Amino acid sequence: MRARIKIILCLLLALFAIVSLGAVLAGLGLLPEEDVSASAEQGYLLREWNGYVGVFCPPDAESPVMITDIPVRALPISDRLSLAGGIGAEDYGSVIQLLEDFGS
Repeated sequence: MRARIKIILCLLLALFAIVSLGAVLAGLGLLPEEDVSASAEQGYLLREWNGYVGVFCPPDAESPVMITDIPVRALPISDRLSLAGGIGAEDYGSVIQLLEDFGS
């Protein structure tokens, strides 16, 4: 009986951790605001949006599908210049990799 309770508590703790991680990522702006699979075929463009790194899909969209909490002013000059011209990404995985590079 005690083993069963421990297993149930561990499962609840794991579920809570997953939900908490999702909330943290959403709060940091790392989760997309729209369905990624629907826009994956069109490509992405990272560029500055109101002082922060924005992710645009399709690349010629007027407003971003995601605004990160990464301030452009905190990036090295080379990254700022790249963002000024826009950085293309073929898929969402590439977008995540670029954002991780900016964050480090």
